Amino acid sequence: MSLFNCFLSEYAYICVYHLLYLKAQTIRQVILQLSGPHNMNFISEERLNQLMADELDFLFIMDMDGKILFTNIATHSLLGYGNEIVGCNFISLYLPQHREEVGVMFPLAAKGDVEHCPFPLQKKGRGVVPVDTKFYVGWWNEENVLVAVATNLSAHHFTQEVFYHIFNSAEIMMVLTSTDGRYIYNANQTFRKASGYTIEELSGQELTDIGLFLNEERFHRIMTRYVKTGTAKGEATVKTKSGELMTCLFSIENIKISDKDYLFAVATDITGRKQVETKMRYLLYRQKLLADVAQLFNTTVDFNDTINKVLHLVGMHSGVSRINITKVIDDGKYYSTIYEWCAEGISPLIELTKRVSVDSIPDWSKQLSELGSVLIDFKNVTDISDDLKSFLQQIGVKSVLAYPLYVQNIFWGFIAFDDCVRCKVWQPEERHLMHVISSNIASALDRKAYIEQYKNSELRLRMALAGAKEGMWDWNLITDEVYFTDSCFTMLGFDAGEVEPTSRHWNELVHPDDWPLAQKAFAEHRLGGTEFYEIVFRVRTKDGGWKWILDHGKIVESDTNGVPTRAVGTHIDMTQQKETEHKLQELLTTKDKLFSIISHDLRGPIGSFMQVIELLTSDVEIAPEMQAELLNELKSMSRNTYYLLENLLNWSRSQRSEIEYAPRMILVNDVVTENISLLKGTALQKDIILKFDTEVYVNAFADYNMVNLILRNLLSNAIKFTPQGGIIEVLLTHDDEWVAVTVKDSGVGMSQEVVEKLFERDHYHSTYGTNNEKGSGLGLMLCSDFVKRNGGSLRVESQLGKGSSFIFTLPLHGIPEGESLVL
Repeated sequence: MSLFNCFLSEYAYICVYHLLYLKAQTIRQVILQLSGPHNMNFISEERLNQLMADELDFLFIMDMDGKILFTNIATHSLLGYGNEIVGCNFISLYLPQHREEVGVMFPLAAKGDVEHCPFPLQKKGRGVVPVDTKFYVGWWNEENVLVAVATNLSAHHFTQEVFYHIFNSAEIMMVLTSTDGRYIYNANQTFRKASGYTIEELSGQELTDIGLFLNEERFHRIMTRYVKTGTAKGEATVKTKSGELMTCLFSIENIKISDKDYLFAVATDITGRKQVETKMRYLLYRQKLLADVAQLFNTTVDFNDTINKVLHLVGMHSGVSRINITKVIDDGKYYSTIYEWCAEGISPLIELTKRVSVDSIPDWSKQLSELGSVLIDFKNVTDISDDLKSFLQQIGVKSVLAYPLYVQNIFWGFIAFDDCVRCKVWQPEERHLMHVISSNIASALDRKAYIEQYKNSELRLRMALAGAKEGMWDWNLITDEVYFTDSCFTMLGFDAGEVEPTSRHWNELVHPDDWPLAQKAFAEHRLGGTEFYEIVFRVRTKDGGWKWILDHGKIVESDTNGVPTRAVGTHIDMTQQKETEHKLQELLTTKDKLFSIISHDLRGPIGSFMQVIELLTSDVEIAPEMQAELLNELKSMSRNTYYLLENLLNWSRSQRSEIEYAPRMILVNDVVTENISLLKGTALQKDIILKFDTEVYVNAFADYNMVNLILRNLLSNAIKFTPQGGIIEVLLTHDDEWVAVTVKDSGVGMSQEVVEKLFERDHYHSTYGTNNEKGSGLGLMLCSDFVKRNGGSLRVESQLGKGSSFIFTLPLHGIPEGESLVL
């Protein structure tokens, strides 16, 4: 009897990890009838009940997430689980050390990519049941389900004949060995077919002699883990008899038969899955490589350094020995290598290939031009010229892949990937990747050539622009790259090269209020709405200020579809012109205001003067009472006209910066008292009470004349807009830095809309007082200017019909840094 038959006879009741062939066929037929929503009616109640009432094999019906919906009798009787298993996750039925692997397999089983799971099921409490689980996708209770049929492989359930049939007809690979895994006792037909070995070649042999495992050290580590824990699982690469490699997912258990211990290994071929995983990893790495290359080429660092980094990335990814970029020189007569990367231990050739005659290797140029690439593998090469073969052998190349490089639509040179160690076989996806890399490098070289050409043609223009204090920009609308001359930034106070010349950095310098207008203007030009693009906007300078820039440009290039691809333009410093325009506008405003006052506010009082004087000097007899009243009216008009003229002259001088600011320590009380005395008579005419607490003494560091004029105007306005019998109060307060002077009246007050417009430069608010007193609105404008020149601020609190409070601040010790404090 052969060694195989001896072991088969002795261990007929050994615990096996596979299906019962006959029972599996029956179960498979039933599950196939579960494969669609319309097939449920074709399942006989008898057969379905037979499967669900099976007392030996296990049936699990789950939703697509693995939640158990139904189990059969065997699950309760042999595994010990009751109804509590419904609703649990199927993965929880496995041992902890197997759950991670089952978790990976489960979603693949739901997609139909995995059919078998070789791991044993865990009993409730302690112990396991060896099974071979097969998955099916089906339809149950009007929903998609995943069905798992776990065939019970416990040896005591089978006779010797059944075991023999199961072992050889099983669809899963099974091997019986000694407990140390050293000797093979038996292997089933599935394993023999997959490995290519006969039973005579395996039975009784040592694993090390056969060389079954590719990595012997890994196998020994697995066995060490098995010895410690009594079980082991994992992946192993098996080398078949023909030399092919097969990746297996396996599980091994210790089995006791007739008081003797043996080891059974159950394995599933996952080579296809591993190949898919490897390909996915390759695709992900390829995407990352292309992204890294694109990112490097999009930077503005040294081009040579960028090329060298790209070649290093590609070289490490492809595993080649050497990559070189070669250019044609001297009108296409010679090849010259200008960039090169070499793997560790590979000799560089850049110095030896500086001038290689094109005519010496004509077949190389022919393949590049006609085929679009060169692919040579000396192990499989059949058609190659002697000249090219000799040249490649001289430089130690065993295989090479090369692509032509075109710059500005002209053959510029080529990029070659050399392997000097082995005859590398380039897979289609690898060739495609190298072709894409070559195209990226060609694009970078094309861009570099264009920039160099542009810089040469720009030199004369740069000199002209520098003399005119202008900057120039060149915008690639496809890549969003912008080239700026140094003048674009030096005119803003930056040193040449201090600001990165990119559109993003320039956009950050443009005033946020002006940027939308600039975008809108260029968008309109881009759509063809304007012949050129032009706008004036503010740009932040290095010291934090703002300069006005005239941005003028035009789209100069478009693609074949008419889509704009390039625009060029200039930046001109318009700050001085803008400041001049602003000053001119202020002068025009001042002139208009002067004419307005002269024509309206002065014309009326002077006309009244003339009429009263003419009446008084005429021959008409005037009663003494009327004559006194006319003289008082004449006195009031002359006083108001004087104040108007004084404000007019002071405001005009202030606008021309002719009033000198001369601050000193002053007693604010004296200024208030002086102005109350001056205006007391005017207030008495309207029975207005002027209140001032003279017991509070406050000093300030300010210009006395300016403060005097501020108080006189505020008190005059308060009298003007306070009705008969009203009250005007002057209050003084202070803190550690500021003095606050408040002029509060019980007058007519103002609406919030009027308050907001009081100090606008282009809006002079003037209205009549309670006794029809006329004003020009200049007084408040003059007060605002003088308060600011003293470092303080002026604000108004007012309610219509209840009165107003004008509060201005003065520094206590001098103008502090920062904004003034409003009390």
